[in-house]
Amino acid sequence: MKFGILGDAKIAREKVIPAIHAAGHEVIALGRRAPDARADDPIYAGVTQTDYEGVLANPDVEIIYNPLPNHLHVPWSIKAMQAGKHVICEKPIALNGAELQQLEDAAQTTGQYVYEGFMIRHHPQWKWVPEAPIGRAQGVQIVFAYPTLNADNIRNVPEYGGGPLYDIGCYAIMAGILIFGGGPESITVQMVMDEAHGVENFASGLLVWPGNRHLTFTVSSSSALTQAVHVIGTEGAARLEVPFNPVGPTTGYLMRNGLGPGDAITFPDCDQYAVMVEDVIASIAAGERPDFAHSQIVTSCLETMLAHRPR
Repeated sequence: MKFGILGDAKIAREKVIPAIHAAGHEVIALGRRAPDARADDPIYAGVTQTDYEGVLANPDVEIIYNPLPNHLHVPWSIKAMQAGKHVICEKPIALNGAELQQLEDAAQTTGQYVYEGFMIRHHPQWKWVPEAPIGRAQGVQIVFAYPTLNADNIRNVPEYGGGPLYDIGCYAIMAGILIFGGGPESITVQMVMDEAHGVENFASGLLVWPGNRHLTFTVSSSSALTQAVHVIGTEGAARLEVPFNPVGPTTGYLMRNGLGPGDAITFPDCDQYAVMVEDVIASIAAGERPDFAHSQIVTSCLETMLAHRPR
């Protein structure tokens, strides 16, 4: 399929456009706020550069990848569908339930396919960890953090969907969905605020799933770069060392015989973005309708968490 990209985002240049190529598809158009200032990255060689509207008006573009700032995900994904394009949209796909409903309504009206770009759903380590032989999964512990952002970073702007809860807290919620199934029945969260920007820069929470299954998480945009997932079961435990941004072969650990590092489970090198693209295109080819079940849970949890953000 022929892709159009909305915005010259780093994730598009470094991850998704190479994944589109690896999956055997083509990028033919790039939309920019200032199309006269052409993007000179070699990855755009041969790609028509225009504005956002120009990408949507291009009759050869079949599918849009939308990595715009969070507050632009829903409006531009809807415009893309109304222009007859399918959509892969970066996470979080919506900032609240009302936005998500608008997106669902547009998908229903236009008949186009839209997918929230949680690439981890396509990596083999995330196929393994929910099925690891540890008995009944009782608890999940997650940490995901990165260093302090530049002051002018878009993720520092609250009205644009800034802050690490939107940015990476959504991965903690998705992990719970994949491991426990469904969504939590209660949510507690505490935040440390970045007073200069009005967003949290450190947050920890407890999400409780039915059956008293607990997920605890810490996310931060002001800490050392680190991430991990630890799952505790009645008969063992499982751990992923780089669960969200793996590069090359990855290793999980299965602990069933007491303390210690456990048995290593090696997963081959996997471009989770390319597999995501392949799976989305296959769903479109099969005439499938978009499934918003995961997005509904993630959006609802984020809306509940952010309701506690000090104004």
